[in-house]
Amino acid sequence: MQCVMCVVALCAGLNVEHQRLDVSIDPATGLVEGATAITVRKGGNLQYELNPAARIHRVHVNGAERKPSSSGVVKDIPAGASVEMFWSGTFREDVEAGEKVGQIHNFSVNAHAGEDGIFLSDGSNWYPQPVDEKGITQLREMEITIKPIEGWTVVASGNPASSCGLETPCWSYDTPRPVDGMAVVGNRHLVSGRVVETDYGPVEVTVHLPEEHADKAAYYLDAAGDYLEMYTPLVGAYPYQRFAIIENFFSSGFAFPGFTVLGPRVVGMAPRSLKPGYLDHEMLHSWWGNGVYVDPEDGNWCEALTSYCTNYGRRALEDGPDAARTYRRGLLNKVSLDPALDNGPLGDFGSADPSGGGPDRFVGYDKGAFVFMMLEDVLDDGPGPESHADSAIWQALRSLTRMHQGERIGWDEIQHAAESVYSDRPDGWLDPFFDTWVRSHTVPMTTATLTAKPPQSLEAVRSDDGVWIEIDPECRYYRVLPHEQTSPTIAGTLGSGASVQVDEPMPTAEDVTAWMAEVKPGESVLLIGPESIAAHADQIARADDTIVIEDGAFTVAGKRWDKPGQSFLHTMHDPDQQGRYITVFYSNGEAGWDRLRYIWYYGKDTTVVWDGDETVLRRAHEPDARLPL
Repeated sequence: MQCVMCVVALCAGLNVEHQRLDVSIDPATGLVEGATAITVRKGGNLQYELNPAARIHRVHVNGAERKPSSSGVVKDIPAGASVEMFWSGTFREDVEAGEKVGQIHNFSVNAHAGEDGIFLSDGSNWYPQPVDEKGITQLREMEITIKPIEGWTVVASGNPASSCGLETPCWSYDTPRPVDGMAVVGNRHLVSGRVVETDYGPVEVTVHLPEEHADKAAYYLDAAGDYLEMYTPLVGAYPYQRFAIIENFFSSGFAFPGFTVLGPRVVGMAPRSLKPGYLDHEMLHSWWGNGVYVDPEDGNWCEALTSYCTNYGRRALEDGPDAARTYRRGLLNKVSLDPALDNGPLGDFGSADPSGGGPDRFVGYDKGAFVFMMLEDVLDDGPGPESHADSAIWQALRSLTRMHQGERIGWDEIQHAAESVYSDRPDGWLDPFFDTWVRSHTVPMTTATLTAKPPQSLEAVRSDDGVWIEIDPECRYYRVLPHEQTSPTIAGTLGSGASVQVDEPMPTAEDVTAWMAEVKPGESVLLIGPESIAAHADQIARADDTIVIEDGAFTVAGKRWDKPGQSFLHTMHDPDQQGRYITVFYSNGEAGWDRLRYIWYYGKDTTVVWDGDETVLRRAHEPDARLPL
């Protein structure tokens, strides 16, 4: 969710019950005009926020005109009253300014209406947004009617009006339960749709794409149907009537109540862009973040839980235990390559902090997902079931869906749902777990003496002669690996700082290598092209898990690749410098150099091999994990 800074006047608040919006949007000028009717339960002062690009023209309270206030407050509202506000604003943002090579999210756009598309996020205050005395958006039921725009389709938060067909433009939406805002997106799109039958009843799925990507619609309809069938038995009924997938006009992967927007590059890469962590992640936000809401005063738990269910969970559900272990080890490897990523308690991620500080994305998404993986083990109370779908943690997640739809919750409610899996155990039996992994900043180092605090356990394998020990061979316990146990990846090379050495001239476009200018300098090396690689041939030859390059061919992991369109990315431990890495990129022919634009994406892989634009090998080299006793 995205937001802009607005002035907040603190005063005695009231309870908003319902908000209606009637809106017209002119993409040619960026002008958004509207009227909103806000119904309150409890009387008092109505406090609201409004985007600086907009202004209030008139205010009516129960039909009587009030002078618009510059402080964002309408005072002395009687209980049960209706407050009408009429406003307008011109929303134009520099979309291109937030576009960065190698990134799939553009977080700089909040409210924009133009010929390139409409994006009015629910956190941008593009309309008068009711807030409480702390400046937190009030949960309330909402409805919106948008004046039709010829040739366009729009999607808004909630459910489409009952008169809306699957593949026709819809201009009215309402929310089935309280929400924290209204988002509107749209463009000149073709719409495809179908109905998916789930255990809890039918769910509509629609895909909104420009003509040039219309051939991708079936991929997204099929994938969304598969995800609904997979996850509704695990986490409960889908919270909305429809799940809409909209291609956005800038790089994005944002979820809103009942729909998601995906950037054009991601959409165009289908079906390759339908791996775990993409569309499935955005859909699961319909439950976590847009169905059950985050209490902003107790941290953002929904990214951790959504990442657990999809980025990790779909691998475990579809590909089994080996794929799940590979993912767990990849997260341990990621933090071990750059321990500074873990920079605070999970429970502080996303907390309402006026200073803007707090833990970074790795903590909220990756470590948070790992904490739920460990909670899964605790709730399974021993060796887990053969199928990930049978884990006891899903019982806790269904309880969250059932009990807290349309409410804001924090980590305490999650702990309570987890504890309730075992009704015979006392309240608070998971206190040690949540105190350690959510409330505290816990980053254990892997040592021969590492132990776990109950209710967790930690597997250790010892040699019969007592010479060595291997800690947590299945990678089920969050920890930092010693450097010699890390899988070398480009993430380690770039994270520790690197000297980037690129052959001149490169047979590729300048935009492919533009991101390299932002790499911070360091002692690791990133070598691109045969001349740069040859200059470090001695180090490469002495490295563990080395690679051999010949004229028009390369050999890695015991296999030779000699087709002209084949290219590779490979990282090794520097044999001469502890803690440093050597990453090399090479192509057998000109066609393979285009893959260079994507190498930043493969931060969990030691080796990636492409044949043309097809990824034919991804592997992570695991060094010996035994520690001497």
